[in-house]
Amino acid sequence: MNKTKREILKIGIFDSGMGGISMLNEMNLLFRGAHFYYYGDIANSPYGKKSKEEIVNLTKIACDFFLEKKVKAILLACNTATSASVKLLREIYPIKIFGMEPAIKPAIKENPGEKIAILATQFTISEEKFLELGKSLNASDHLIPFPCEGLAAMIDRRDFDGVKKFLKPILFEIEKDATAIVLGCTHYVLIKDIFTELAPKLKIYDGNKGTAFHILNSMEKTADEKKENTIEVYLNGGAEKDYEILKFFLNC
Repeated sequence: MNKTKREILKIGIFDSGMGGISMLNEMNLLFRGAHFYYYGDIANSPYGKKSKEEIVNLTKIACDFFLEKKVKAILLACNTATSASVKLLREIYPIKIFGMEPAIKPAIKENPGEKIAILATQFTISEEKFLELGKSLNASDHLIPFPCEGLAAMIDRRDFDGVKKFLKPILFEIEKDATAIVLGCTHYVLIKDIFTELAPKLKIYDGNKGTAFHILNSMEKTADEKKENTIEVYLNGGAEKDYEILKFFLNC
């Protein structure tokens, strides 16, 4: 009796730099028998201060790269790219396009009436998607946005001294009013231990695990779960040092 050969589940994961590695790590734990392509746009990072049009065009380039690899789904593992382009890309491409959403809902649910600090890029915080989410949860008055321009670039360089110097005054201000912080950028999840070190009393939320489970539950179970996952990485404009930094963040 011939056994049907299962097709490899190919998924593309995109980010402006290294941040999406935090999602790759999460998905690598959940999935079995999948093949992940990671595309980090080092050449054009960071995205936080770019125009919406620029971000959309750069994200399209990554999506086209993934389509050539015949992926079944694409994850925009970049909150800024998600805010700028996910709705449009879902209209353009014939495959599933997933995006990131800050873990504001669980933070509000578990801290009713408390102030919640949102750390993200200026673009993410200013976008209608973020503003509408706050309104839909009747929580706009409880959300304190903190744009963190430059932080993602420090993480891409693995400049942890610079990260700590950057975050200390911000977390000092947050601790005065808030009980929790939401990491609204996948880059920030890579340095979760630094947030815990600098502000141990604050509860920390991110959307990575919830997004990974959502993708897993949304995909057809075509992968051979007896096989290990495989990973291919491509850093647009990346030098040897960038690939070394990627290996540092990759938990496999």
